[in-house]
Amino acid sequence: MTKQQKTMVLTLLTMMFFLGVSATDIYIASLPKMVSDFHASPSSVNLTLSIYTIGVAFAVLFVGEISSRYGRRAILLLGVSCFSVAAFAIAIVPWLSVIILLRGIQAFGCAVIVIVPRLILKDCMDEREQITANGLLLMGLIISPAVAPVLGAYLAKYFGWRSCFLFSAATGIVLIIVGYFVLPETLHNKLERFHPVKHYMRMYLKLVTNRVFLVLTAMYATGIGAYFAFIGVSSYLYIDHWHISPQSYSMLYLWLSAAYMAGNQIMQYLNKKRFEPVSIIGVGVYSTSIGALIVLSSWFLDEVRLTMIAVTAGVIFMRAANALINPPTQIKIMSHFDGSSAQALGLNMCVGFLVSSIAISLVTIVPSQPLASLLTVSGSFVSICVIAFLSSRKLLV
Repeated sequence: MTKQQKTMVLTLLTMMFFLGVSATDIYIASLPKMVSDFHASPSSVNLTLSIYTIGVAFAVLFVGEISSRYGRRAILLLGVSCFSVAAFAIAIVPWLSVIILLRGIQAFGCAVIVIVPRLILKDCMDEREQITANGLLLMGLIISPAVAPVLGAYLAKYFGWRSCFLFSAATGIVLIIVGYFVLPETLHNKLERFHPVKHYMRMYLKLVTNRVFLVLTAMYATGIGAYFAFIGVSSYLYIDHWHISPQSYSMLYLWLSAAYMAGNQIMQYLNKKRFEPVSIIGVGVYSTSIGALIVLSSWFLDEVRLTMIAVTAGVIFMRAANALINPPTQIKIMSHFDGSSAQALGLNMCVGFLVSSIAISLVTIVPSQPLASLLTVSGSFVSICVIAFLSSRKLLV
């Protein structure tokens, strides 16, 4: 492709990536309203979050292989189509149980959007171009939590929470149309047939019995699990319990995105100074434990405003720590399992999404005690993260 074509494709892929990762952020401020509209419990409504993360967790294991068999272009357009059709259906169906099912279908589309664009970049760019392009692509992970909650909060205020899904559906349809004309097929040597199931089973069994993989994945998964516990309960805590408006609550995610960017800059600085990946991970693990202790301190404060400040400050600290833990753990996994790096990374992400789903579910078991639930669930995950790191520092050097 020409430089201009590569720029067009990268712009399209970045917009698709943003669409996929925004599917949770855009309606997070509307969870309490959905509880009221469906006369349901928070744990039931939170299934729309946990089923989505579970669906993505399993789909990331095989969508890359499917695109290698049938082509990147066809599978990416199919994935965005599934995402958009499911979003449109969610906006019009009146039953929570069907919405939960549709979120599972939408999750398949998100998994395609997360995995296949990276493979497209690998197909048509050299290594130096890929580094720059992936940096732009992954900006969706930073921008989405900042923009989508605010956009969704105002859409819900003026048009109802279903408009969040209509917006996602309409955006997806536009991207499908543009992609049909702009996106070329970049894979020219497709798989003639899939490998036998036993091949994949042996590969994954080898990974889950390897101690290096287990401890790195434990740190990665529990670190983001602690943050997803906050995502699962924060709207009920801030809006229902502390009576913050959905619009003001959504602004919190601007700070969380800024925290992630700050953590990313610190990680880049430490890497430039030639810190070992395990040392960078250690900074992240200790930082997230400090954040958890700040959140815990809120339990001993009597004044609501001080409690809210402590929780917010602690979670901001924990979010910055995610940026120090996530990239180095995944780089260590790919370098350690060089011959099967794609499968190792896919399984690592799968476990991360599964743990996040568990966190979202656990944190609403006692809906009348959102703060206690947050402290218990996030504190447990952070404890596992610290134990995994302390028990394996010599192994990872």
